[in-house]
Amino acid sequence: MGALILCYALALLPPFLVELWHDYSGVYYLYASRWNYIFSTSLLILLFALALACLTHYAGRFRRFLFVLLMLALSFLGTVNLIHVALYDAPISVGAVDALLGTDLHEAIEYLTFHWTKGVMLSLALYGAGGLAMVLGMWRLLGRPRCCGRRDHRWAWPALLVLAAVVYRFPGIAYYHVEAFQKKALWSRMAELNRQVPSVRIFHDIGNWLAYRQWLEQTQQVRVGNNYGAALVEASRPRTVVIVLGESLRRDRMSVYGYHLPTTPRLDARRKQLLLFNRAISPSNQTVPSLTKMLTTATIHEPDRFLTEPSILNAAKNAGYRTYWLSNQGRVGVFDSLISLIAHDSETTIFTNTEFYGTVYDEALLHPLGVVLKEEYPHKFIVLHTLGSHQNYRNRYPPENSHFSAESYLDACSTPEEAQTLAEYDNSVRYTDEVLGEILQLLEKQPDSVLLFVSDHGERLFDKEGSACGHGFPEPRRLEFDVPYFIWCNGGCPKAWKRSQARNRDVAFSTENLFHTAANLLGLEMEVYKAQDDVLNPRYLPARKPLIIDVNRQVRPYFSLP
Repeated sequence: MGALILCYALALLPPFLVELWHDYSGVYYLYASRWNYIFSTSLLILLFALALACLTHYAGRFRRFLFVLLMLALSFLGTVNLIHVALYDAPISVGAVDALLGTDLHEAIEYLTFHWTKGVMLSLALYGAGGLAMVLGMWRLLGRPRCCGRRDHRWAWPALLVLAAVVYRFPGIAYYHVEAFQKKALWSRMAELNRQVPSVRIFHDIGNWLAYRQWLEQTQQVRVGNNYGAALVEASRPRTVVIVLGESLRRDRMSVYGYHLPTTPRLDARRKQLLLFNRAISPSNQTVPSLTKMLTTATIHEPDRFLTEPSILNAAKNAGYRTYWLSNQGRVGVFDSLISLIAHDSETTIFTNTEFYGTVYDEALLHPLGVVLKEEYPHKFIVLHTLGSHQNYRNRYPPENSHFSAESYLDACSTPEEAQTLAEYDNSVRYTDEVLGEILQLLEKQPDSVLLFVSDHGERLFDKEGSACGHGFPEPRRLEFDVPYFIWCNGGCPKAWKRSQARNRDVAFSTENLFHTAANLLGLEMEVYKAQDDVLNPRYLPARKPLIIDVNRQVRPYFSLP
C-alpha cells in the first residue's frame, strides 16, 4: 500500500512543483501566504494518492491493469500541465482547455507546438521515463501473491477519512477570507480546494468549458437573429481595415502625445500620417465594460445590449467583409468570456495566448496577421486584441527590450519599487510602439488599408501621494479613462476625415461610440449607424458632459472625477 501511495503521489507532484517554482500567485489566492497553500495542497495530493491506492488495492486480480491505467491517465494530465507551463508560462486553465477542445485538430496541434523547445522535450522525456520506471516496478510488485495483504489496508480507510476531514471540513489553515469561505457549502469548498492540484483542475476546467460553450451557443443564436442590414457602399473597391485594441495604455505616457521620454519613437516618426485625437475617454476603467460598448451598440445607459445584438464584426461580415479576431489575451474566464462572445462574431478567431498569467508577447500576433493579410479576399476586417501594458508590466515585453531603468524615475517616486514599476510600464509602452510599427509596415503593402488604434482604458501610476497603481478602482480617477485614439491610412486619409479630426482633435469624447466610427472606416450603410456619434462625420455632436461607468455600474460624469 505504501508503494502505491508513493507512486500516485509522485505522479501528481511534478505539475504542482512546477507551478510552485514559477510562483503563480493566482493559484493560491485563498491563502494568507504561500506556505498555507503548500501545506494544503500537499495534504490534498496525499489524500488523492491514498484514495487511488485504496481503489487499486480492492481491484483484486485487476489491480495491475488498474494501476497502469491510472498511472497513464495521471501521466497524461501531468504532461498537459507541464506543456502548458512550458509554452505559456501559465497554469492550466479553462482557456487552455478551450484551445485544445474548442478547435480543430490542426489548430490543436499548432497550440501544442507553439514555441516548442528542446528543453520542453527533455523535461517531458525525463518525466515519462520516471513514470515508466514506476509502472514497471509496481507491475512486478503487484504480481506477487503476498502483495497488498489484509494488514496493508487496515489503517488506510481511517487515514483516508481523517485526512479528508482535515482538508475539507476543518482546514486549520489561514485563508484571506476565512468567514466567506467557511460559509460555502461543503461540496463548493471541496471543488474550490481540489483545483489546487493541477491534474485535478483539468476536470473542473473541462466542466466549466462545457458550460461556457453551451452559454456561447445559446447567446449567439439570440444575437445572430438581429441583423443590422449592413451593406457596403463601394463594393468594388478593395479595403483592409484593422482595429488594434491596446490594453491599460494611458495617453500621456506616449511621446507621440507629448510625453517627455521617447516611449513611441516609431509613431513619432509617422506623426504627420496620423489623425490623433487628444481627449478620447474610455467608457469604463475595465476591459469588458469598455470593449463591449466600443464594438457593439451597447452604451453606458444600456450596457447589456451586446448580449442580444451583434457587434461591428457581424455587421461587416454581413456586408461582405472577411472578418478576423486575432488575440493575445485569454479565451475563456471571468474576464475573457464576454469578449470571446464578440470575437466569435468573426469568421476566423486566432488566440496566441490563454490568460494574463502568461508571458506571450504581443509580437506573437504578427505572424497570423501576415498570414491573413495574404488571403485573397478583397475586403478584410481585422481586430487585434493585445496584452499591451496590463499588469504585471515586466511580463509584457522581452527583457532585451528594456529601454528605461528605475534610476530615471527615482526623483519623482517615493520608493525604489515605484520607480521600477514606472520604468516597466514605460518599457511596455515602448514595446507596444514597436509592435505597432511592425503592423504598419505590413499594412503599407496593402492598398487602401486603414488602422485605428485605441486602448480599452487607462491606468493609475502612483500619480498622487498615497495613490495606487492599476485600474478598475471603485473610486476612479480620470487617468484611468484617458486613452490614445488615432487613425492611420495607407497613402493618406480622406480630406473629410482630416477636417473632422481637425475639428474634434481637442474635444473630449467617449470611445463608447467607436461602433459608428468603425462603420465609417468600413464604408458601411446600416440602419443603426448614427452620424452624430461618429467622430469622423461632419455631423458629429460630442456630448457636453462625457459619462463613464464605474466598477459598480454607476454612471458618473467624467469631469466630476479627480
